[in-house]
Order: sequence, then C-alpha cells, then structure tokens
Amino acid sequence: MDAIEDASTLWTLLSRPGWEIKPNPVKHLLKIKAPDYQEALILYTNYRKFLATWAASLNCTCALIGIQGMRGSAFKILAATPASQQKLYEDLIFASLQKSVRFEFNGLAESDRYFEDNIYESPGFYIAETFLYPELRPIVDEVFSNPEKKLALTRMSDNFQLIVSASAARAMSSDSQDVVRRRTTDFWHARDYQIFIQKFKQDGSTGFEITYQATTNLPKTNPLAAWAQFTTSYRFFEIDIGGRREVYRLGEGKDITPISRPKVVS
Repeated sequence: MDAIEDASTLWTLLSRPGWEIKPNPVKHLLKIKAPDYQEALILYTNYRKFLATWAASLNCTCALIGIQGMRGSAFKILAATPASQQKLYEDLIFASLQKSVRFEFNGLAESDRYFEDNIYESPGFYIAETFLYPELRPIVDEVFSNPEKKLALTRMSDNFQLIVSASAARAMSSDSQDVVRRRTTDFWHARDYQIFIQKFKQDGSTGFEITYQATTNLPKTNPLAAWAQFTTSYRFFEIDIGGRREVYRLGEGKDITPISRPKVVS
C-alpha cells in the first residue's frame, strides 16, 4: 500500500468491517480500533500525518490506534501543531512508535511477531501524555539524539517524569509506560531528596551531580521494592509560561548499584 494520505482513501479503509472510530471530546482523544495488529500498523505507517491533522481539527490532543479485543493503544499520534512546533511533535510521533504494547493475539503472523519484538527491544523512549512547550524543543531534541544515554526529563513543580529513554527505564527495572507516570518523591529516600532540593537552590543555574538512594521499579512504601544507589548529573531549564516560570530538569544516569533497603525511608 502506497503512503498516500488522502481523506477518501482513509475513509474507505476505516469503513471496512472490524474498524471503529470513537472521538472522545471530553478527554480530547480520537480513538480508532483496528481489526488486528497488521491493519493498525498499516494505518499508523501510511496515515499518521493525516491523522495528526484530523485530530487537531476535532480539537483532540492525539489519535490513539487500538486493536479489537485488546486494552490500551498500540500506537499514539499527537495532533498536528503550528509550524513553529511541528518538528518537535513529529519527533514525538516517531518516537512513540518505540512504545510497544504487549498483548496476546492468536492470529499474529510470525513476521508480525518479529516486528513487535523488534520495536520493543530497540532503543526508544517513553513519553508521558502531557503538553510540551516549544521552548523545550532543544532539550527534547537532545534526548532523541542520544538514545543510548540514560536520560529523563522531569518537571520540577510536580516531580513527574515526562520523557525517559529506554536505557534509563531499564536501569530502573521498568519496561512499561509506568516509567513516565512516577513522581520522584515516591521513589527517592526522603533525606536525599531534601539534599537534592538544597543543591538545586544553590547550584541550579549551573547544574550538578548527585548520588542518592532510591527504589527502582516500585514506590519506596512497598516493602518488596528493590533499592539502589544512583549517581546522576542534572541540568535545569526555566521557561516562561503565561507570566509564570516553570523549571524542568534533564537527568543523565551515570551509575547504579543495588543496595539493601534502608532502615528509614521517609
């Protein structure tokens, strides 16, 4: 199939048996269900730019391509944005292909199974469902240009991780989208987090390296959580958002060493 992003051709595809279109104006989502994985892949590959424009025209933030009988989304396409932001979001769209959704499908051909595994194991990125400002483009470009590095972009105001490289996720014993739904304060040792905040107030303008204790894949309140000592270098970026300032930090993991659970964690 040629990659012709034509409305009539797309509508013919979506009108075939097994397809569903479910716009959700409340959550600003354009949801599409494909009959199987191969059809979902064809839709994503050939029509992602058109779907990005379509989602924007419906005032949706993104289009989600799912599969009949499967929970979650196999592919995510962010809505088209003004030209000044387009490159940033095109990068995000292509990077979202790296987020594989594990599922069982009896009719999946062997070649398709190889394609799924290949996506899952490649050095991609996990991206939170969040709004990113154009001023963050240089930082996001840096993350996408260095997939082998253990990088994570975090918003300081709420400590949410927004973008995490696959290599950083593996260092945190994570291989799922949960890695960009976590808050720093839920995993870091409370004492070390306070030290981090003090260093940020003193050296935030220049950045710094810090060694701290934290859990890997489970919150620190979980007694079964594995602990490790991390050494990470941080740089901080402040942008203006409607008259207020928002600070983001880009962390690069340098070292991680497993340790025993501390006696006191809060």
